[in-house]
Amino acid sequence: MKVILIDSGTTNSRLRLYDRTTNKVIDSEKIRIGVRDTAISGSNNNLKSQLKKGIERLLSRNQLTPSDINYMVASGMITSNLGIYEVPHVASPAGISDFAKYSILTKLEEFLYIPCIFIPGMKNTVNLAGTRDLVSCINDFDVMRGEEVESFGLLKQFDVEGSGMIVLPGSHTKFVAVDEKKDLLYCLSTLGGETLQAIQKETILSDSLDYSLIGSIDEKMLESGYKAAKHHGLTRSFYHIRLLGLFSELDENQRANYFAGAVIYNDLQALSCSMEEMDEIDWVIVGGSNPLRMAFTHLLGYMNTKWKIIEACDQQVEYSLVYGATEILINSPHLSFTE
Repeated sequence: MKVILIDSGTTNSRLRLYDRTTNKVIDSEKIRIGVRDTAISGSNNNLKSQLKKGIERLLSRNQLTPSDINYMVASGMITSNLGIYEVPHVASPAGISDFAKYSILTKLEEFLYIPCIFIPGMKNTVNLAGTRDLVSCINDFDVMRGEEVESFGLLKQFDVEGSGMIVLPGSHTKFVAVDEKKDLLYCLSTLGGETLQAIQKETILSDSLDYSLIGSIDEKMLESGYKAAKHHGLTRSFYHIRLLGLFSELDENQRANYFAGAVIYNDLQALSCSMEEMDEIDWVIVGGSNPLRMAFTHLLGYMNTKWKIIEACDQQVEYSLVYGATEILINSPHLSFTE
């Protein structure tokens, strides 16, 4: 049984040709287009066109036709109002069966009429009873699209018990709370990754930091940046990068680690505040790509030495979307699996 998995984000999309019989990804296609293109142009036509071409290339390389693909599964921002097919968020808490139930099955011309399941994202359930002041409770609100699939895929690969937290660093760092039944309780998002990129590209710190930011992890400098943000504030710690470039012998990679440590401190502060309402957690799984995955893993341990922190490897991160999407697919009430 062959399936094409589509993960489409803000700036990039990834197609994977997956064989459920052998449990292997046969081929993949990365396309530099996402919903940002829709936001800028005001139309999703280019997104549709580029995804269609990507599917055709994937089929051609593997000598397949659309009829050889049993299903497609689409997740991420592709199911938002800027994507291809909008699917309303599922309200938290939510398990695999909830995402499967509220997924939409359809056939689209741009997807070569291959049956496609569009997976919804998740929004936090917020109790607004007795208040008209939305600003005072805005921190309770949050949304995600795509990270719910990654979370279920990571949970499938780790034998964890009890409640925990999944950390997914990226352009938008996501913290996903999980209960003992492996349902997703709520999510919390920051602009951590985008902050790193924006400050490096658009401020005076461009002269003090390499374009690629962290080349390798420097644990001492991560901790120094973490402590600087804690004691002196985020924007002052940013100016430290300029001063370190002027008055120290530290290289660009060391300064980048200091910079990342400062930003991650603020992300972890947001996590600490959210966990005041949560019982003691039994584990933390860190996904996402490196070097941020390694940086978060180290600083989470630095923040709380009692936590059981599990860092996913590259293959586990790669297969998190595969396993999460296929779990939702096979639990879909719209489909029947006899293969």
